[in-house]
Order: sequence, then structure tokens, then C-alpha cells
Amino acid sequence: MTRKPAAPRIWLALTALCAALVVSLGLMPSASAAPAWPALKNGTTGANVTTAQYLLRGHGYDISVDSDFGPATENTVVAFQQSKGYAADGVIGAETWPGLISTVREGDSGDAVAAAQTALNKFGYGLAVDGRFGAGTASAVTQFQSDKGLSADGIVGPETWQNLVGTGGGDDGGGCVVPSEPDPEVLKTVYRTGVDLGVSDKVMLAGFEAGVVESNMNNLDCGDRDSLGVFQQRPSQGWGTPEQIMDVSYASNAFFTPAVQVAADNPDLSAGQVAQKVQVSAYPDRYDAVEGTARELIERAQQLLG
Repeated sequence: MTRKPAAPRIWLALTALCAALVVSLGLMPSASAAPAWPALKNGTTGANVTTAQYLLRGHGYDISVDSDFGPATENTVVAFQQSKGYAADGVIGAETWPGLISTVREGDSGDAVAAAQTALNKFGYGLAVDGRFGAGTASAVTQFQSDKGLSADGIVGPETWQNLVGTGGGDDGGGCVVPSEPDPEVLKTVYRTGVDLGVSDKVMLAGFEAGVVESNMNNLDCGDRDSLGVFQQRPSQGWGTPEQIMDVSYASNAFFTPAVQVAADNPDLSAGQVAQKVQVSAYPDRYDAVEGTARELIERAQQLLG
């Protein structure tokens, strides 16, 4: 059998160069490295700590979910690591995370689902952290996966987990932490402002959908670039001064006033589409996706106001 001569080195080099050009020109997607697993230890706070605490609960450990990695969490982590045969250093890092996470999908329930919902809320999805993997959570997972260039199958598996906890997260990784529960005072102020302005049910729903998505109805003092407040309005885009935007009543007026006009000019739009016209979000489908949560919070606001 005659052996073929090896390809000349120049041809091998040209082949590699052409492949690189194909990727750089966008003709073929390049593989993007997953973010590193974050290292959480005693003294760390934030959404990733909350996520880890929920995951520990999912493994049967009786631990408080308080976003604060204190001695109790450290002792629990050591116990978990010992049970897995890991180095028992009390730090949730690259060795511990893969054993701690659990794959969850639509129809599942429990603490691991609550962990995934908490992690998704770092990115502004405004999910109710109820431990139930329903259609709203599935939609958020699919959107997150699509945004990150992952396989958009709606399943929170190892790769999705690594992207969720390895990016963003306040004190445990940068960014802005969105609380898992709405602020009752924000609920009351947004609702009262809408009532005072005489907004329609659709516009009220649009306001709550926007508030759920942008801040989970919390008056955030942080956000993407200079975004602030319950609606994540930006001073640089003419929404007002930082002090004005952090006034929930002012921010609500700033949202509802154009929303009323948008709804009047476009009667066929859904509440989420009205919200999108006002917010001009890069993710327009998120607003209608949280309609159920927004309606529940409107009812809660009504109850709080008597």
C-alpha cells in the first residue's frame, strides 16, 4: 500500500488561516468559553450566595436562605464537601459547584428550581421565586440561553448553570442584585400613582409588567450602565436626575404618562407591547411573559392599600 506524502506545511498553515478568517468574518460561529465558576466563601453576599443556599437545601441541608455566606453556610458547605469526597475547605468553587447544581426543567419543583429562578433574576427576569418550573420560568431560561449563545432547550443543565452563576451577581461577581421579593412600598406607590393618573387596566398592567421585569418591583440604586429605580430609567436618556428617578412616584409618573398615550394611539397593542414602546428594551418579549406575576402583584397592591 502506497503511503501518501504529508501535506506541505504551507498548505496546513493556509488551511488554518482560512478557518480563522471564516470565524472572524462571522461565516461560522466561534466557540465562546463558559465563564469561570465563582468562588463563594465566608463573608460573600449576593444572589449567587442565595442560589447556592437554595441548592444546599435541595440536597437536604437545613439552611437559611439569606444571601449571606456566614459561619452556618460555611459549616454546611464543609459537610456537603465531605459527603462528596471533595476538599473540605468551606469554599464553593470550581470543584464544588458541579456537584451542587441539579438539572431542572419545566414541570420540576423544589429548592433547585428556586435556585435557578434566583439566578435568572440577576439578569432582570423578575420571576417569582416559588420553586415551580412553569411556563414563565421556561421562557426565561430559553431567552437567557439564546442571549448567551447556548442551546435554547429550556433546561437548566451544567452549561446553563455555569453561565448563570458565573456572570453578574452583586457582591459575588459584579452587577446589580435584584431582590427575590417585591418591595410592598413600591407596589403601593406604583399602583397609587396609576390610580391618581386614571390609567386604564391595560396601562396599569403594562406598568407592573415593566416593574417586574426591570427590578422585580424594587427601587434599585444600580443597574445596567446608569439605569436606576423600579423601571431602570436612565438619566443619560432624559428620564430625569438620579434623585428624581429614585423617587418611585416620579418614576411611575414618568412611565405611565407616555404609556397612556401609547395605549391610546395603538389600541391593539398588548400590555407588554405598550411597556416595550415606553421602555424600548432589547428584550421586548419579556414583558408579556410576566403577565401572570404582574396581575398577582396588582392584586397584592390593592390589598395593601385596603
